[in-house]
Amino acid sequence: MTPEQARDQTMSVLNGTISASGAADWVLDGDGSAIPQQCNADGEGGVTFGHGGYATAPGEDPAADAQRVADYWTSIGIETRIVSDPTPTVFGRGGPVNAISFGTAPGYTISLGGVCVPGDPLDYYGDTPTPARSS
Repeated sequence: MTPEQARDQTMSVLNGTISASGAADWVLDGDGSAIPQQCNADGEGGVTFGHGGYATAPGEDPAADAQRVADYWTSIGIETRIVSDPTPTVFGRGGPVNAISFGTAPGYTISLGGVCVPGDPLDYYGDTPTPARSS
């Protein structure tokens, strides 16, 4: 998988989770773009893309919304588990993500880390100022 495909996959999972969440008016991290981060891909430098956000209008039934998110993740190959105490929270890993979570309290939140692929995260910051490459 290319870094661009990994980035697009991260955004697809984020958008699908938002759609399944039952919440509205999401505020996404950064400028709404996936955030490149360094990782280790098969013993070499790699890039992974993270993302997340929170809803300003949470759903009305957190338990049902958590189950709907878990069902969506399972359908795309993410291994999921729901923790109900003290509030419904869904955790996932595998498939198209390294790790992902969906929380329902105090508000609805999503945090996700995509898969690690060979590449340099500095190549994917766009217009964001980045540190100089070391020689």
